[in-house]
Amino acid sequence: MSKRTRILILVAVAVAVAALLWRFVGDGSVSDSGVVFVADAESAAAMVALEDGGLLFGERLSGRIRQVDPEGRPLEQPVAVVTVSTEGQRGLLGLAVDDEEVFAAWTRPDLRLVVARVAPGMPRRVWLGPVSADLGNGGHLEFAPDGRLVVGIGDLRAPHLVSEPDAPNGKLLALDPTGPPRQRPEVLSSGWNNPFAFTFTPGGDLWVADNSPGRRPERLARGDLEAPTITDLPEKVAPSGLAAPADGRLLLCGYVARTLQIYAIDSDGRATAEGRPLATDCAVGVTVLENGSVVYATENSIRLIDDRPGAL
Repeated sequence: MSKRTRILILVAVAVAVAALLWRFVGDGSVSDSGVVFVADAESAAAMVALEDGGLLFGERLSGRIRQVDPEGRPLEQPVAVVTVSTEGQRGLLGLAVDDEEVFAAWTRPDLRLVVARVAPGMPRRVWLGPVSADLGNGGHLEFAPDGRLVVGIGDLRAPHLVSEPDAPNGKLLALDPTGPPRQRPEVLSSGWNNPFAFTFTPGGDLWVADNSPGRRPERLARGDLEAPTITDLPEKVAPSGLAAPADGRLLLCGYVARTLQIYAIDSDGRATAEGRPLATDCAVGVTVLENGSVVYATENSIRLIDDRPGAL
């Protein structure tokens, strides 16, 4: 399937999901939790929807990459397993899929952050990244509409390096997925605390929910503009996942807040929390399946919100 065809499908799905989200906002209803989609999913910090309606997710602490079918049934064997260091916020941090190729970002036992194609076949390193830290590593992956692989890098506990153009700290970086391991990434934007939660909208806009390990503000803003409009988030959200079911709508999962909150984006690029949370047990991520259903990860399961009768 071509990238253009996939974009058209995503736009159609976005329309359906936008209608679903508007219904939630309109009646003010709340789902304390969605229905269980995957019961056994420990720390699923990386999730990506598959074209067949299923889901691929990575377990941060075990390094296992697992696939489930559209009904949430896991395959018997993992798609791949990477060897990870797990101290602090390290581990398997990001997944992205292009056609049948699976890419992952993780912290190795020597503490280096790496990006590699891990399936099918033998692994192939895409980028040898920086030495990780116990906090602020980033590591989320997304394919951009132009086919480049985007990775977010946190400040790595060295905020003084965020302003350094040659340092990866606090930046969104674009990689060539077929390039050499020591390729020089292109800087898409910088000045972030920890851009772990970012996503592309169906229309191709890049959005970031910027985490903060200290007293610096947590922010929601475009990640592909030189001077974006900044929306400060409420205190103690700790963004852990961001999804864009439609242009003008974002879903933000907060690790500390435990909420799955809708944000509406106005024409000036300002984000506003809309309605009450869709769920109050979101922990480590959120994504939108091919059929428009929203799935999010708690600490030990993946739950689903959709528009089938009785499911909400």
